[in-house]
Amino acid sequence: MTPRLIVRQKLTAFVNKYEIFTANADGSAAQIVGLAQQKRFAFKEKVLFYTDEKRDKLAFTFRAEKLMDVHGRYFVEDANGKMVGMFKKEFVSSLVNSTWKVMDADGNDLLIVKESNQTLALLRRFIGYIPVLGGLAEIAIAFFKYHFSFIDMATSQEVATYAKTALFRDYYLLSTTDETWEQVDWRVMAAMSVALDALQSR
Repeated sequence: MTPRLIVRQKLTAFVNKYEIFTANADGSAAQIVGLAQQKRFAFKEKVLFYTDEKRDKLAFTFRAEKLMDVHGRYFVEDANGKMVGMFKKEFVSSLVNSTWKVMDADGNDLLIVKESNQTLALLRRFIGYIPVLGGLAEIAIAFFKYHFSFIDMATSQEVATYAKTALFRDYYLLSTTDETWEQVDWRVMAAMSVALDALQSR
């Protein structure tokens, strides 16, 4: 797979910022292609991505289909409001393993996105219920890196990975096959990548 996008979260006093870069072949950051800013404690119905720090030119957005519906679809739209794709959290599957579905602009299923490490996913959900040791274990698990696999729904093959690359910061690298990068609009992949952090409070 080839490195495609790098997502970096920046924490500030009142907002979370997400910077999206194209990736060089060695996985290092190249050119910034999107900057999202999200107010803390605000409902996450819409996230705007700008072309740079000036935030005077919109690049693309993603928004919830229904207000305050965290389990519904999210529409990814270009700067003119044209739909380029969508994604949706699979609520039942996510009870044991965070799972999302990526679709095209017509709602056709393309990819399933889920945590790569099933054991870590289960521990993160249930270990906190263990008396005394649960709290300490939750702290320890927080230092493990989260990784996601993108599975082609037509072939059941892994066609992309989303890997956390830093221990103490939310830095991620998205890598895909050539076929997937051509099939799925890069803005959908970028929006899904940010959502894997922003919509799950990572």
